[in-house]
Amino acid sequence: MTRAQADADAARRNASSQDEGLWAAQRTGEDDWRVVHLVATGLHSTKPTGAHVESRPKPPEQPDPRSAFAQNVPPYGTA
Repeated sequence: MTRAQADADAARRNASSQDEGLWAAQRTGEDDWRVVHLVATGLHSTKPTGAHVESRPKPPEQPDPRSAFAQNVPPYGTA
């Protein structure tokens, strides 16, 4: 069985099965695949919830607009 066949068979079994656990494809050899039934407490397939939101990187920090003298005068600058 190929991986595509095993994935399709597992998806079909997951869609029609009401049992605990889920079905998944497992590699058994170089190009051999089989479908296995995974059963454990609380193991079930999950469905997506909500919308996918992409986080964007922060914009670069702007340089300090103060003069070099003002930046280096205590108590705010280096001593």
